[in-house]
Amino acid sequence: MALFKRPRPAAAPPPQPAAAPPKGPPVDPLAGDAVAHRFRAELAEGRWQEFHDFLEATRDWTSRDFYLSRLADITGRPAWLDEWAAARPGSPLPWLFRGQHGVFWAWQARGSGRASTVAQDTWPVFYARLVDADRDLARAAAMDDEDPTPHARSIQAALGLDLGQTEKHKRFGEAARRFRWHRSAHTIMIQATAAKWSGSNQEMFEFARGSSAEAPEGSGVHVVVPLAHLEKWLNLPRESGDGEARQLQYFRDGQVRAEIWRAADRSVRSPRYQPDQYTPSDRNIFTMCFFLMQDYQAQLEQMRLIGPLIEASPWKYHGDPGRAYEQARTRALQVIGMAQGSGSHRAP
Repeated sequence: MALFKRPRPAAAPPPQPAAAPPKGPPVDPLAGDAVAHRFRAELAEGRWQEFHDFLEATRDWTSRDFYLSRLADITGRPAWLDEWAAARPGSPLPWLFRGQHGVFWAWQARGSGRASTVAQDTWPVFYARLVDADRDLARAAAMDDEDPTPHARSIQAALGLDLGQTEKHKRFGEAARRFRWHRSAHTIMIQATAAKWSGSNQEMFEFARGSSAEAPEGSGVHVVVPLAHLEKWLNLPRESGDGEARQLQYFRDGQVRAEIWRAADRSVRSPRYQPDQYTPSDRNIFTMCFFLMQDYQAQLEQMRLIGPLIEASPWKYHGDPGRAYEQARTRALQVIGMAQGSGSHRAP
């Protein structure tokens, strides 16, 4: 018998899970608006009364649309929505807010993916919630004929319910008749006319280019042009076998670049640009396009103006929005630094 046993080799340590990539700076869904932050805290406690009075006094349609859409994006169905409607039966505002929340609530059931990714048992829930939301928005519209907001927001319901292109355009027309340059009505129509929602690239670009051509200089409506190009860019891999290769080159096309520059020069880069609550969104959209176009000086110019107000869209298309934003900034600074060091201003 051996006097000494050979020591057994130490067991290998168990594999460690891969570390999650670091997140970037936070994204504020309320665009840094102090008033919106205050009301979000109150609504989270079921205190809707002061917000009702605020909305009632807000007849600037861009502002009303902003506070409605950003604050109605609540997970679940708060009981105070019905309490608000019961307490103010003669006001359109609780129906407007509940209708917009209902649209978000419907998409919470469906998810934001393509139709092929949606579980079959969620479709009835999605449609039922949209029908209720559309009914609430129609009631709000009937109670205040001047307000374009319920008409603009009902385009989202028509899109989800697949009511057809004629109905979408009709609802847009009702919003535009009340406020010709309603930004959200125009931006929602980019999705409503997109190929994935029963439209087409042709219809989407006809709408975007026509709207931008008619919109006054300084208007936020010009953002429909980069939004349309981003929508086409996202869809390219599904259009053809070489879609991914085409996607890599899309924003380097001379015509695409020129069209986005024209829109920027008439909006966020114009001395006539009128900032409002949607300005951070406008600037983030153009900034991502400039990044994809490799126009790094223009990208950094907009980033300086954005400051900390990073928007989830469109950076979410690259993963974590804050991280994608910071990676784009780092890339621009690196390229510009290399270009200055070599005496060249061309992006590699």
